[in-house]
Amino acid sequence: MSRVPDVRVAFDEQIFAIQRHGGISRVFAELAHEFVSNPELGVELQPVAAPLVNEYLLRDPGTAKTLVVRPSRHWFTSIARSLARRRHHGPVDIVHNTFYLPRALADYPEAKRVVTVHDMIPEIFPHTRRRLDFLTVKKRYVLSADHIVCVSESTKSDLLDIYGPVIAPVSVVYSGVGPEFNPSAAPVPKWPHEYVLHVGHRSAYKGGETLFRAFADLRNDFPDLTLVLAGGGPLSRQEAALAESLGIRDRVVQQQVPDSLMPSAYAHALVFVFPSEYEGFGLPVVEAMASGTPMVLCHSSALPEVGGSVAQYFDASRPTSLAEQLGSLLSDESLRECLSAEGLKRAKEFTWDRTAASMVDVYRRTLDGPI
Repeated sequence: MSRVPDVRVAFDEQIFAIQRHGGISRVFAELAHEFVSNPELGVELQPVAAPLVNEYLLRDPGTAKTLVVRPSRHWFTSIARSLARRRHHGPVDIVHNTFYLPRALADYPEAKRVVTVHDMIPEIFPHTRRRLDFLTVKKRYVLSADHIVCVSESTKSDLLDIYGPVIAPVSVVYSGVGPEFNPSAAPVPKWPHEYVLHVGHRSAYKGGETLFRAFADLRNDFPDLTLVLAGGGPLSRQEAALAESLGIRDRVVQQQVPDSLMPSAYAHALVFVFPSEYEGFGLPVVEAMASGTPMVLCHSSALPEVGGSVAQYFDASRPTSLAEQLGSLLSDESLRECLSAEGLKRAKEFTWDRTAASMVDVYRRTLDGPI
């Protein structure tokens, strides 16, 4: 069988110039790694040739070399360079935009355009918009795309509800999880023996206050339990005051955990809890799943779609619901073991090589129609 000709794909530098870490840049860095390391996928990535801050890309020598990228001291420098450079031209079949700043819409005018929508958070929760969100033209990207990719059916539904009908085809391509997330990871040195784990930001719709109040409701039933907050920044003054008023300040620990220790953080948690009321996909969910960690998730947005039947869910409209689900799971070792085993099976459905193969199918359908 003859080898399928390469699809020449260009990623722009946008998200790699903005995010040192973060879910969106993680997805594109993993895609780039798969395309570079597996020639059978038939994707020829074009050089980005830019200074970047993204550590996922920069610490992958093979991918960084192929994309011709180098470290930048600050994202301001990277973005300024991106805005000042000349428009990209060249023999490219697909340009896959990584973010929504106006400048990149002018690149590779001869190529087909694929746009990924990771969530509709700025549109649904406008009060959470960051400075860069006010500079983006996301809807223009979507309406000018030749193919739109959403990271979940939930995100696709939100996109169509908010923007209305779109001309381009819309495909769902799930994100993945790497083999480093597994139950055999060693414990994190000096961490508590019994802990509930939360990962990421905690403000607004992320459900931090709900989590604190639920943990406080359980503090007497589980006196040796610690709430570990991985990432998301130190406790704010409001969080510290809330924890103090609830009597849990000495049992809440916030840690900035390096990526190398995140598999360990998941693998040794009694329960992973994710109280966010809105996620476009939820990478921490598949990371916990692949680590064999029982999960309690909010029953909203994409979380039931990703977690399926291997998680326990709480109702955000009922203040006591999270404490009830957490307490039930913490009290039942056999249930935790069952959910852990089922989660490991389900995690096999979410791999980066499957994500990459699905994206290649999108590229080829964009160029040639169904194959």
